Amino acid sequence: MARVQASLTVQVNGHPLTDKQSKAVLALYMEGTQRAAARSLGISAPVLCRHLRQVEVKAGAPIMESGARGTVLNELGESIAKEQLALQGKLKERQQLAVACTPLTEDLLMQALNAADPKGETDVVISDDKHNITDFQAGLLDLVLLDDPLFAYESEGYSWEEVGNDRLLHVRKGEDYASFRFGPQRLGFLSLDAEKRPYRVVRTYSSLGALIRSGHSYFVSEGLLVRKGHRPRGDEPSIPYSILCLFRQAPGVEDVLRALRPNTVH
Repeated sequence: MARVQASLTVQVNGHPLTDKQSKAVLALYMEGTQRAAARSLGISAPVLCRHLRQVEVKAGAPIMESGARGTVLNELGESIAKEQLALQGKLKERQQLAVACTPLTEDLLMQALNAADPKGETDVVISDDKHNITDFQAGLLDLVLLDDPLFAYESEGYSWEEVGNDRLLHVRKGEDYASFRFGPQRLGFLSLDAEKRPYRVVRTYSSLGALIRSGHSYFVSEGLLVRKGHRPRGDEPSIPYSILCLFRQAPGVEDVLRALRPNTVH
C-alpha cells in the first residue's frame, strides 16, 4: 500500500513530489478531465500526462483509472490531491476562521456570525455538502453546517454537534423524482427504499423554483420553503431531521458554536 503524507511538500512513499507534479494531480482532481486540467495549468495534455506518470512511478502504483468522462484519479490519486489541498491550507497560515454552509443553513450561520464575529473577519463559503466536506477534510475549513446529517455520521475522527432541526417534505407526483442539490436528499430516498416503493431519479435541480415547477416528485426542506415564501406542504408524512455542525478545534470555533446553539431553522 502506498504511503501518502504531507510535509513542506507532498510525499508519496517517502518521495517528494515536484511542484509541477503536485499541481498536475491537483488540477486533475479539481477539473475532472485531463484536457481541462491541462488548460487550467497552461500546459499541453501530453505534458500533464507526463507529470502524472512520474507521480505513478514515485507511488509505485497507478493513480488514475478510466471513467465515463475519460481518465480520472483513482482512490490513491485522490488521496494525493487531498494532501495537496491540506498542505495549501497549512501554507496559507491563515489567521482567520473559515466556515461553510449551504443556502439552506445560510441564515442560521449568518445570524451566528453576527454575534461571534462582529468585525466580519471570518472566511465564509456557501456551497453544497459534498464540496464543503471535501474542503473540511482537506483542512481548508474549520466548521461546516450540514444539510445532510449522514455526512457527519460518516466523518470519522471529527467532532459534531446538533444546532437546529427541520423537516423534509415529500411532494409525490409519480415514480419519476427530481433530486435537489441541497438538503438531506438521501434521507428521503432511503425512506423510499425502506418502504420498497418504486422510483426513478430522472435529474437534479440546483434551483428551488425549477424543482417546484418540474412536475416530478421531490423532497425539499420545509425551512427553505418558508424563507423563500412558498407554502410548505407535502403529500406524504414529513421526515424530521437534525441540522449538524461539523467542526475542529480552532480559534473562534467555540464562539460560533455558542452562537449557533440556541437557534433552530424555524
